[in-house]
Amino acid sequence: MFMFLPFLLSLMTLAEIVRGKYRRRAILFLLVTLAITVASFSHHVTDSLNLSF
Repeated sequence: MFMFLPFLLSLMTLAEIVRGKYRRRAILFLLVTLAITVASFSHHVTDSLNLSF
């Protein structure tokens, strides 16, 4: 999975929000960004991180 994809989708979402013309597209981009971020998180986080100081 490309690590820049959530950032690229966030930039596209921000551009659609700033334009303000296509509200449904901005909401769709927001939901897709959220889904990809959660999927990436659940894929990479498999167990707890053991830190000792």
